[in-house]
Amino acid sequence: MDCQATPCPTCPDGLATLLFICAAGSRVGRGCRLPTPSLLGPMLVAAAVLATGIAPGFAPSGPLQDVVWVLVGLEVGLRFTGPAVRHAGRLAPHLLSGIVLVCLVCAGFAWILADLAGVPFLEAYLATTPGGINAVLATAASNHTNVPVVAVVQSLRLFLVALPTPVIIGWATRRPARRPARHTDESTDALAG
Repeated sequence: MDCQATPCPTCPDGLATLLFICAAGSRVGRGCRLPTPSLLGPMLVAAAVLATGIAPGFAPSGPLQDVVWVLVGLEVGLRFTGPAVRHAGRLAPHLLSGIVLVCLVCAGFAWILADLAGVPFLEAYLATTPGGINAVLATAASNHTNVPVVAVVQSLRLFLVALPTPVIIGWATRRPARRPARHTDESTDALAG
């Protein structure tokens, strides 16, 4: 099978490119002081590599894709520790209300996107839904939707949220806190007298 014409999981070129993008991207992310450098750095390097056509696209399929989804499931599932589950249980009413509200808002955005772009509603919903990009992509793949479209929109959302966040937090923490007006001794004496 020609690896250049048809990317496949058994092609060493595709796997080597993937490993290079991960390693180089993590280094670039740390060098640029990106938030979550091991995620955003490889995403930026992959976008540059694909946009310039330096290397062909590569998407795992078959058994390799199954391994990737198992790793994604483990990464998400192992975060549910006992204390985290108990804490979530205490917050359940508020969390459920927030989840329903966010899902309805995303469904509204998806309906507009589906209408404007002429894409199926499920594809538009998965593209606009919040959450971990890995879980959303796994859902898109299992529902046979257009994974590249969902990945691009989710990646843009991730960049729009993650890149300005440290700047906003830094600005908010450097901002002087408002202090209540202090009473002078004269006003205290006047109230006492």
